[in-house]
Amino acid sequence: MDEKMIYPKEGLQLRKVGKQYMIVEACEDNVNMSDVYSLNHTAARMWERIAQGNCTPDALADCLCAYYETDKDTAAQDVERQLAEWKAYGLIL
Repeated sequence: MDEKMIYPKEGLQLRKVGKQYMIVEACEDNVNMSDVYSLNHTAARMWERIAQGNCTPDALADCLCAYYETDKDTAAQDVERQLAEWKAYGLIL
């Protein structure tokens, strides 16, 4: 797995509305609701870890293993799949 640092695109924030998590673009106390990305609980945990900084794919896999009963290989595959999707949408650098 590529161990480059992962950074969220500037201005994106994770929001929780009810039981739903979403990534929105926020600027100067306003939220742009034209592009909203819905996340499940697992993806939200991953996003929170990325937002903390100093995050690599391996660190994300470790995070998933710490929260869920899963092995490192499965977690690494899930991380790779989610990161590829976020990269395609331009949400991470």
